Amino acid sequence: MGGVAVPPLPGIAGRVEEGKVLAGAISAAVGRRPCAMFVHGEAGVGKTRLVRAVCDNAAAGGAAILWGRGVRFGAVDAPYVALIAALEGWLESAEPSERASALAAVPAAAELLPSLGGQPMRSTVRLLPVIDGLLQALVSQRPAVLVVDDVQWADLASRDAITYLVAGFRSQRLAVLTTYRDEEIAAGDPLNVWLADLIRLPSVSSLRLARMSRDETEQQLSLLLGGQADPDLVSAVVQRSDGNPYFTELLVHGLTATDQNLPADLPAELTGALLAAWHRLDDPSREVVRLLAVCGRPASVDDLVEVAAARGIDAEKVTVALVEATKNGICMAHGAELCWFRHPLLADVLNATFVPGEAVPVHAAWAEALESRTGTAIDELRRVGELAGHYEGAHDRAASLEASLRAADLARQLKALPEEAVHLRRAARLWPTVQAADARPPDGELDLLERLASVSDLVGDDEETLAAWSRSRQLVDERRDPLRASRIVREAAFAEFWTGRRSSQSFAALEHAVRLSEPFPDSAEYAAVLAELSVAHNWTAASFESAQLYADEAVRAAHRSGSHDALARAYRALAEAYERDERADAASAEALHHARLTGHPGRMLHARWARMAYLAPRRRLADIAQLDADGLRETLDEGATNVAAFHAGDLARFLLMLGRHTEADQAVRTGLTLARAATMRAVVRLAAALLAARRGDLDQARLHVQRLHELIPDLEHRPGLWAPPTLAEHLLAENRPDQALELLAHTIAVQIVRPRVADEMLMLSARAAADLADQARDRRDSDGVTRARRSLDDIVERRRELQPPAFARITSDDLITPAVEALHAAETARCLAESETSTLWAEAVRRCATAELRWDEAIASRRWAQALLSEGASKATVAVPLRSAYRLAGEMSAGPLRHEVEKLATVARIPLDEPHPSSADTLDDAPEAFGSLTRREREVLAHLVAGRTYAETAAALFISEKTVSAHVSNLLRKTGTSSRRDVAALASRLGYPSPD
Repeated sequence: MGGVAVPPLPGIAGRVEEGKVLAGAISAAVGRRPCAMFVHGEAGVGKTRLVRAVCDNAAAGGAAILWGRGVRFGAVDAPYVALIAALEGWLESAEPSERASALAAVPAAAELLPSLGGQPMRSTVRLLPVIDGLLQALVSQRPAVLVVDDVQWADLASRDAITYLVAGFRSQRLAVLTTYRDEEIAAGDPLNVWLADLIRLPSVSSLRLARMSRDETEQQLSLLLGGQADPDLVSAVVQRSDGNPYFTELLVHGLTATDQNLPADLPAELTGALLAAWHRLDDPSREVVRLLAVCGRPASVDDLVEVAAARGIDAEKVTVALVEATKNGICMAHGAELCWFRHPLLADVLNATFVPGEAVPVHAAWAEALESRTGTAIDELRRVGELAGHYEGAHDRAASLEASLRAADLARQLKALPEEAVHLRRAARLWPTVQAADARPPDGELDLLERLASVSDLVGDDEETLAAWSRSRQLVDERRDPLRASRIVREAAFAEFWTGRRSSQSFAALEHAVRLSEPFPDSAEYAAVLAELSVAHNWTAASFESAQLYADEAVRAAHRSGSHDALARAYRALAEAYERDERADAASAEALHHARLTGHPGRMLHARWARMAYLAPRRRLADIAQLDADGLRETLDEGATNVAAFHAGDLARFLLMLGRHTEADQAVRTGLTLARAATMRAVVRLAAALLAARRGDLDQARLHVQRLHELIPDLEHRPGLWAPPTLAEHLLAENRPDQALELLAHTIAVQIVRPRVADEMLMLSARAAADLADQARDRRDSDGVTRARRSLDDIVERRRELQPPAFARITSDDLITPAVEALHAAETARCLAESETSTLWAEAVRRCATAELRWDEAIASRRWAQALLSEGASKATVAVPLRSAYRLAGEMSAGPLRHEVEKLATVARIPLDEPHPSSADTLDDAPEAFGSLTRREREVLAHLVAGRTYAETAAALFISEKTVSAHVSNLLRKTGTSSRRDVAALASRLGYPSPD
């Protein structure tokens, strides 16, 4: 498995180069370079067969193969079908010791796998770490290949799991191979977005299988027919199949190597080739197979018998038909009870054989069969959902509408919001056709549309949300129902904003909503729209005084209404309007209290926003991270994936500020799995880009930034996303400070709505200008230095024209703003090449440490050490911040920063290794040469091994240099060495002292 040489693939014609690519991917995974590959092409092109052949070779080399496949079940899918099948298959074939070890490492596996009693429908997203853990436990024992065949039909949870695994690639011995059909993915299919997001990652690649050449088709025919095929037959097959291996197989079924031509009655068209085997069945069998196609998913034999009986076909003929269809390669068993097509594309072709109206009674029969069944939990949800689909196919729109609404209610009970949205969409589509003759006011349809808009918003379908609110605006009668109209106008305006239809908040729409509800001053709608108008004024910096006035009135109106929803909105607005005031503390707490009472994830999100805005400048970053972590957990439990995605991305951002990069990585992986709406995906990808840039993975960072601009073209001009600082830091990581300065200059006025963002941008401007000036000085380019300084002056002047003033403290306990200001002062001094900057950098380090800004502390520590070195400070003095920067960079896996520190340490001849005294309480485990050392002598020895000077050792151990010298003399005598270098080298060779 160490190389990429590919032995002959049994039963595979051609595909030599493709086989090498797949084998190379698996070989890379064996070498601890995990990867994913998407193998795609049209139906029947041989994707599954090729992957299976390569996996068989990998299995012979010792790799574990986990094989799962997506199965077309209809609108509602059971979660993790593909992944569960793969894991269950591995459990069945694994050695007992391997199985026991993996299950012991992941006790929660029992929650996932049916063979262990699992019921995965509860909180599906939280089972992602279980799948990940099982795979990690497996690859710790041997390399593994996870295959998901027909991923275009895989359930959403299985796709999420693939994203989660790929986003977590580090050094696992894991290859993920998936196959999908090009023609199965229509324009606008969400699978396109999922594939586009994953394929941009450096560890992911795609392999397209084209149709076979004539030579390859000839080779395939020789394998199928058991001998060399006649040239005329080869020509006929190539003409009919056009190189599709599956069509080739169908075309020659039943022929031998002696046949010279294809049967005359075979259709010439591609569809005919697919139907060839079906046409060989007798009439009753063909009809039974068509009945199965209408089902739309693998069906039980009992259900098929019932449907066939309704069409006048007895059970014996059904059995005969299934046997013949199986013999002819048309159908195959799915488990012990279900049957389906060997090539599912045939089901689509057979459905197309029905003339208009012919399939209506068949759908009715399937609906009747489903009506006689019952189920529980997810099985019942699936049954009712399919029932709705068959009723629609039977043209019984009223019954389909009723079943759709029933399925939506079941989905809500199961907290399966994506499934609820699916059924609500169908219901909304059917409602006008069912209720067209109803002359009553459209209250029922409006209720449905408002529910659809709310659910679509929670799962991240922005366009569906906007469509529902837009339709509601058309239907609502402002005179008859002004309160509902006020609510709809308000929500439609925000939907237009979040989908990019408006570049800013619509004050006109909100003010119109106020006028509609104003005659009802005690209503929840009046309080809510006042609150939203306050937030709009605050976020656009239109008028902070107006924001406060609206918020005050909103709170009074909300209390009069008694609505927890209105109170949550009003107190959120109050907290944001008085962000600089201590009133924000109580207001944000009240917003959280009432939001919890609503049980609505969206209200909770807005309330947490308000609480975070209060906590951020008050050195409460850890509290903010905890709020996001709690929000992520709670919204996952509710199934509100869109809200959960925001919490994941926001959590990652604050964890990055705290320097907790490993935890941030986990949050990013979760967010990438969950995000659906463009805004929430942008929140997550901003954090992902920043993390990648700090780790030095610039290719991945660049891909994230590219995807960000595809999602939101005017990203840097959107307030509230904190995009410019992240984009600027990425540009600095790519050594493009001039572009960073340009970006910051053009966007700082837009971002002043959040002064802390503008202050961070000002600090990054100084950093970019300093980098630019340093580069110019290295080139002896005085004009370049002047341009850098002028660029910084320009941005400083732009900031000076904005209110509030730069680095204005929000509160007396605001520790973040002073830290950012200190960084700005130090970077400005670097840009100006001032002679003494170490004091400024020392102050920046101190303030960053106090504010818990560990990333900025690491950056400033490195600059402090550099300044000290330039000013001629002693090695012992320079070593303190240099080693601190090195330690912090290591903890954050910040490769580029760590490398910069190492280069500076080399120039300064300062060792960076930390001393590691032995943790043993006795000397029993010490090498014989060191067995007689005292504890203090062992501590001194640890510092010698780390390369510390006498002065540094004395300072660390709180003893004098003279005492250190005495201990070193004892060390030399006891170990028989002649110098401190010799004793340190001896200890290193013997592995002593050992790290804690």
